[in-house]
Amino acid sequence: MTGLYTRGAVVKGPDLFADHEYRPYVCLSDDTHPFSDEEALYAAVTTTRRAAAIPLTDDDFRAGGLPRESYVNPWTIATIRHADMQHEEGRLTDTAAETIAKEAAGYLGIR
Repeated sequence: MTGLYTRGAVVKGPDLFADHEYRPYVCLSDDTHPFSDEEALYAAVTTTRRAAAIPLTDDDFRAGGLPRESYVNPWTIATIRHADMQHEEGRLTDTAAETIAKEAAGYLGIR
């Protein structure tokens, strides 16, 4: 682990949803998450375009980025330990991170 990952970090981690070695995730947690020093809530990033997925554009990144056209699935959320993440690929703007978090909350019935 290279450090604690915070909201908006795009992090390379274990692929929990397909048979790949790793996949990128967007960290959605802030420091109010229980055990925030150990784990966080992450939304899966994919290269598969879906109508409800959120595209990540160059403008969504304030640092770094991803090598391929990518989309966030705000309905695909997992709690992952920081120690299981490999490294930060980039950092989203606060606006992009907030948009993803709001969409994820909508799938939990929060409006």
